[in-house]
Amino acid sequence: MKTQITLEWLIAAGTRALKTFAQTALGMFTVGGVMRDIQWTVILSTAAVSAIYSIFTSVATGLPEVGTDGTLQIDTSSEAKDVYRFILDIPLDTLAAKNFVKLSVDSKADLSQK
Repeated sequence: MKTQITLEWLIAAGTRALKTFAQTALGMFTVGGVMRDIQWTVILSTAAVSAIYSIFTSVATGLPEVGTDGTLQIDTSSEAKDVYRFILDIPLDTLAAKNFVKLSVDSKADLSQK
């Protein structure tokens, strides 16, 4: 998989790396520790390395939150050929004019096979 680095990708990878940095740093604090006993250099350097690993992982595996070419792909290569149906609340031409469309599943929807 070739990673295409765009502004959208940089923002998403940076956000992910920042979250990784924060999670690592917070995970290293000792519960009940005194502020003067905290080894800030160890915490910050370990968190920075985690953030760098996050960037490398984003380059190697891609980012699912970065947009695709706009094509919805459904894998039908398995033995059971499932059929998917989408009911849209807006006209298709209105949907086609959008730059971004989010599909979500209604948790109360009838997903039984018919």
